[in-house]
Amino acid sequence: MEVEVKLRLQDAAPHRQLTTILSPYLSKTLHQQNLFFDTPTNTLSSQLSVLRLRFPYNDARCIISPKSKPTLVDGVSRVEEDEEELDPGIARSCVEDRVRLGKIESRILKRVKEEFGVGEEMGFVCLGGFENRRQVFDWKILKLEVDETKYEFWDLLRGRM
Repeated sequence: MEVEVKLRLQDAAPHRQLTTILSPYLSKTLHQQNLFFDTPTNTLSSQLSVLRLRFPYNDARCIISPKSKPTLVDGVSRVEEDEEELDPGIARSCVEDRVRLGKIESRILKRVKEEFGVGEEMGFVCLGGFENRRQVFDWKILKLEVDETKYEFWDLLRGRM
């Protein structure tokens, strides 16, 4: 089980300070693109869910995952997430032709169709997305990930443990 603690940094200055302090523990830097999908009739979002395609490592991989069933208890947010790797070439072609996304062979898409009532004929629409640069630090027994996220409309600096 993975537990994430997300901290929002006010601006670039604390982001620089944090990454400078942690720099001796840097294990890798990831560049990722995240795209979110729903049906044209909002079948997923009406059930507090969304389908995400994540392209880490400059299209060397693609991970598909539904993000669903969010809960907020005592200020702690939890979101169910299940992941599966897809061929990145096929996934990129699905971004270009969203009808194709509903037709590929995938355990995740089969689950989305069954659990949320998404028919193959419905297709998907892209809701948008973001890119981020994630620096991963191995510090003591923790894996610390510090993200710099770029949305089309603003940049967000975030740290997570």
